[in-house]
Amino acid sequence: MIRRLTVLLGMMVLACAAVSAQVYTINIHLKNGKTVEMDDVDIDYIDFTNDPYVSVDLGLSVLWAVCNVGASTPEEYGGLYSWGETQEKKDYSEPYYTYYQNEQYQYIGVNICGTQYDVARQSWGEPWRMPTRQEVSELTSKCQWTADTVGDVKGYRVTGPNGNSIFLPSAGYQDGKERKEAGTSGFYWTGTLNRNMTSSAYNINFRGYDAEWSASRAYGFSVRPVR
Repeated sequence: MIRRLTVLLGMMVLACAAVSAQVYTINIHLKNGKTVEMDDVDIDYIDFTNDPYVSVDLGLSVLWAVCNVGASTPEEYGGLYSWGETQEKKDYSEPYYTYYQNEQYQYIGVNICGTQYDVARQSWGEPWRMPTRQEVSELTSKCQWTADTVGDVKGYRVTGPNGNSIFLPSAGYQDGKERKEAGTSGFYWTGTLNRNMTSSAYNINFRGYDAEWSASRAYGFSVRPVR
């Protein structure tokens, strides 16, 4: 059905373009009985996607996902991940961190966004990825942050310049085997390494929610993808 619709719409757009002196109206008939009308001159291109993950345009340089990696709704905590790892685990102490060997943190890149070390890319596929430090700085400097509760879950409502918003739950973090500050704070990785302290990577957290914070890469933090 989708392929048939793609072909039909493509033929209609080409037919309309062939007669540039006349404007045609394309009627899209929905199953709920409504009809959407658009002039062909207003259509740039027609695209179809089967991406199951939803994003929100906050009026920033990237689109932000509505939920965390490992979650299916905005208020679900989702998974906790060490920086550069793509699977959850029981112990988030240094000896169990994949990239800590011989008592040293191994270099895997300054920016792991979109790489094999990016849990958002590996879990959700293209074009999803972890946000960069710069993109998180944009989220904190250009958006309004307001304490909010969805269901019984506390977190922050982040509202962009255009009025759209996302909800970030207070999922806490994990150091060793113990999850800490769940329900009171949230910690979210960026894909950017702290060059001045390569054992750490930048993140946002609800203690100050800016991108100037960095923390041990071994910690288990949440990840909110962008595209």
